[in-house]
Amino acid sequence: MNMVKFLPHAGIIAILAALMQFMDIKIAQFSAWVGFAAWACYFLNGCTLKGGLKVIGCWVAGVVASILIIELGTRFSAGMGASIGFPLAVGIVAFFVILFEKVPALDFIPGWFVGAACFFGYNTIAKGDYSVSVPVILVSCVGGQFFGWVTVFLRTAYGKAVEPVVAD
Repeated sequence: MNMVKFLPHAGIIAILAALMQFMDIKIAQFSAWVGFAAWACYFLNGCTLKGGLKVIGCWVAGVVASILIIELGTRFSAGMGASIGFPLAVGIVAFFVILFEKVPALDFIPGWFVGAACFFGYNTIAKGDYSVSVPVILVSCVGGQFFGWVTVFLRTAYGKAVEPVVAD
């Protein structure tokens, strides 16, 4: 596909990116930067509906792991100090997260880590209020998976429309 034929694809992505930012402004339970990270995970995990569902499952698991780290770290820090309590909590939880590499439905470990990173970032913005941060992370993850699916759908449709059919 030459560059001119590729320009509409770039336009499609630009429109989707602008739409995601618009959603960030208009929907309280949505964060564009989290959605963009989830959108990228769609591509990292194979660009399929099944892969997108796995990303969502791993993000949910990453959020649960993050909350466990915060809660364990807080409790451990009460007796050991934060400089030991939180690293200990991270180490314990990370050990168990890695074991999920052997669980087919949850073996996309980068999804756990990206979901956890987004949760930690947004939970800071939400001042530690899980009732705010958890829904935003999960809604934004689902939104990112949808945007990934739409990207592949539109690119495939556009590609078929502009590329000549090759006979076998």
